[in-house]
Amino acid sequence: MQNSMTASLASAELESLEYHRDSATYRAEYDPNSTSTSMAVVASLSEVTGIDPIELDPLGASVDTDALDEIVQVRGRTNGDRSVAFTVEGYEITVYSYGLVTIASAEHGRNEGVPLR
Repeated sequence: MQNSMTASLASAELESLEYHRDSATYRAEYDPNSTSTSMAVVASLSEVTGIDPIELDPLGASVDTDALDEIVQVRGRTNGDRSVAFTVEGYEITVYSYGLVTIASAEHGRNEGVPLR
């Protein structure tokens, strides 16, 4: 079963946020052409935890946000898809260059069943 919602945070708008019971994973889609990866992570984490983004620990305390945005950004067809995984606030987060953020409880383990493009 999937639950869907749309969320926005300042300049970060999520196109969708769904929970997948089978993998205990949230999947948020965003437009990587208009929203930075780091802002999409903050918006997604805020929605999943129900904590205001201002109350969350700064993402920069766990990961270099400039490097995250740079690594995940695809600049052309020859770069291919990229992903980066890290842990923040007890959640395993994986971001994909095609505009997907997955979030699972660190207790549940790494994100499973992430769809391929």
